[in-house]
Amino acid sequence: MPRLTEEIRSMIGIETEVQRCCDVVERGAVRRYAQAVMDPDPIYMDPEYAASTRYRTPVAPPLFPSAMLRLPFGAQDLLHERANDPDFDGVVGSSSFGLPPLPLVGSPIVNGGTEVEFIRYVNHGEEIFLIARYKGITERETMSGWAIFVQYECDFIDRDSHLVLRYRRVQIRR
Repeated sequence: MPRLTEEIRSMIGIETEVQRCCDVVERGAVRRYAQAVMDPDPIYMDPEYAASTRYRTPVAPPLFPSAMLRLPFGAQDLLHERANDPDFDGVVGSSSFGLPPLPLVGSPIVNGGTEVEFIRYVNHGEEIFLIARYKGITERETMSGWAIFVQYECDFIDRDSHLVLRYRRVQIRR
């Protein structure tokens, strides 16, 4: 039975305001991220090495901006606060990029894939911002029944509004 309502369809194209990532690109966070992805390239941490490259300064790994969506210190943890709410689907600001939730109660979420377009490295100390949007919402019948495919697009931009990374994700809702 189809579930894509006009209310949900009307959310296509909704875009967030420009949001500042809670921290600047910080050396310690870059180190931990590079260690986590097991990429020991000295361009991330060694200022002398970086000075000999075209970047002139240490940079963060290519996908680092997508990991900058963290709660500010002291912010409310919605997962903890809503743990006993039977209608809470686990979608919080960092997983929906700050977009308003879709009116789908009791709708399990499956990852339908991610695509990243890398534009440029970000520098230590740089502020990064993001703008997210519902790029598309479609529905179709699958072998498992009806499913709604939600396409998110998130642009990570620098202080001058230049694109540094575009992140696209498909979420499958049943």
